[in-house]
Amino acid sequence: MSFVISNKHRIHYRLSGERGPWLILHPPFILDHECWDMSGFLQLLERDFRLMLIDPLGHGRSDAPEDPTCYSMESRVQDVLNVMQEVQMDFAHFFGVGLGGQVGFQMAVDAPRKIRSLITAAAHPYPRLDEIKTLEEALVQLRSGNIQNYLQQWRSEEHLSLEQQENILKGNPQSQAIGLEACCRWEGVADQLESINISSLLFTCTSEPSFLSVREAGRRLKYGRYVILPKIVFSHGLWSTETIVEPMLDFIRKLRS
Repeated sequence: MSFVISNKHRIHYRLSGERGPWLILHPPFILDHECWDMSGFLQLLERDFRLMLIDPLGHGRSDAPEDPTCYSMESRVQDVLNVMQEVQMDFAHFFGVGLGGQVGFQMAVDAPRKIRSLITAAAHPYPRLDEIKTLEEALVQLRSGNIQNYLQQWRSEEHLSLEQQENILKGNPQSQAIGLEACCRWEGVADQLESINISSLLFTCTSEPSFLSVREAGRRLKYGRYVILPKIVFSHGLWSTETIVEPMLDFIRKLRS
């Protein structure tokens, strides 16, 4: 098991793949790095990349402090940078889903030289104002300590394996609530979008609540584009490899050509 001390807390990470450029995989809220293996992303991507998978603070084997200052998006970016420094990674492609996408947008502003390209799904760079009411309801479940009710209320059980559900239920609901609240209160990087010079690929779907926000971000980014998927198919908490991997690989290949 590999750990880095970041902001006085342990961050767990895993490396995979033996050749090709670096690609960082950052999971969404409440999932750990094993989701990439369970959903098939790891097997498909390690053929072409050296992968770094991270358990964000409060997730998986990483520490789960109950200090809200540790969960800011800027702190999460620093956690990623500290892992990169540990493995002597100068820069990497970055793929983040949900929370991971938010971290990617913040990283594109705070540490642009560390990212070769930014790829996101279920994420946009704006404050989540239109989702606050819904997310507040989720926070009530976590703050009450009932993770099982949280999973049931948000139909997460339909997209997660039994093993994933068991791992989530072992987590600290208070740190999970603090982490989710930090995601909800993130101010975004809307004012800096036009200054981001990183090639970006944003996945979305018309049935996704944040579709319009993702599309707008893809249009505003200088080197950005967005892909509208016909529908969202979940696999172990992530969007299915069948809809994402090929356009993602094509996007990166064109950058390298």
